Amino acid sequence: MRRYCGVLLILAGSLSAAEPQLKVHVQLLPGASVVVGEQLHVQVEVLTDTWFTAAATLPVLKLNGARVQQPGGEAEHTTQVIDGRTFYGMRYAYGITPSVAQRFTLPALTVSAQPGQAVTPLSAQSEALSFEAHQPAGFAPGEAVLVASGLRLSQRLAASDLNVGDSLTRTLRLQADDTPGLSLPPPAAAEIEGLRLYLQAPDISNLDDGRGHITGGQRIDRLVYRVTQGGHYTLPAISVKWWDSRNHRLQVTQVPALSIEARATSAYIPAFSIADDLEALGQHTRWQLSQHVVTWVAGGLMLVLGGYWLHALWPRLLPRWRNLCATLRRVGRQLRLLALNPRHEKDFP
Repeated sequence: MRRYCGVLLILAGSLSAAEPQLKVHVQLLPGASVVVGEQLHVQVEVLTDTWFTAAATLPVLKLNGARVQQPGGEAEHTTQVIDGRTFYGMRYAYGITPSVAQRFTLPALTVSAQPGQAVTPLSAQSEALSFEAHQPAGFAPGEAVLVASGLRLSQRLAASDLNVGDSLTRTLRLQADDTPGLSLPPPAAAEIEGLRLYLQAPDISNLDDGRGHITGGQRIDRLVYRVTQGGHYTLPAISVKWWDSRNHRLQVTQVPALSIEARATSAYIPAFSIADDLEALGQHTRWQLSQHVVTWVAGGLMLVLGGYWLHALWPRLLPRWRNLCATLRRVGRQLRLLALNPRHEKDFP
């Protein structure tokens, strides 16, 4: 009996030793010191000495004063040797972009995963980390900082044979490496006398390497101007101030000014003028109203004049009418014509 108990204890010890392990390692890249607007990565490695049956579950990370990009669904595979044992793992990354100059503390991250040969999912916790964000040289405190390892700015003007009332479009394309599209600032659009500016919604997107990894950002702005006065105009140069994270210095990239000419017309009439339509409608309404009034007044005057004329001339017309009727009857008798109304042929003497 004691022999069987010893065998069971040995088997239990072997099973306990075969229980898989779960480890979590974190690291700040490129380091624990960045400038405001520069993105750093919190690299998280989830390791086990067996294998994973599913992706690991990472917590949502939030930091006051910084924008945090959560890890994507895909992970890189890695292999490490720890204390003489081989561990297989998955590598994830948080993207953190500080917007204020201060010290940040990252809390410990609790990660859960299901290693092979484990009865239930396992959990492990990382150590807490901290980093410092400071304002780069050349930027005032509180000023927005664009940080990139490379930046490109281009422009295109769509305009030809401009007259008063025509429109022109200035398209600006800004691309930056190693910074997301939401970090790119809008261009400085100045008001120009004689040109009315209409701002359009920008097109903002991220650039990737074709395999799902974000390599930078892009912003496209369209400045639409409508010519309100003829003359010579200059669209000012547009510059972007940014911090070069590769060479660690202030950079300024700009596009040159553009000159345009717009011809003035003698009388510019918009294609659709509400004021002119209302004025024409009012004139048409007034003409119709006055025409009806004149018609009714004229008809009334004719009735009054006709009644007066009949009342004044009737005593003179009545004898003549009777003589005419008598002459007609006499001619009819001579011609032996029958009366059309024999019952009333003697109505008139």
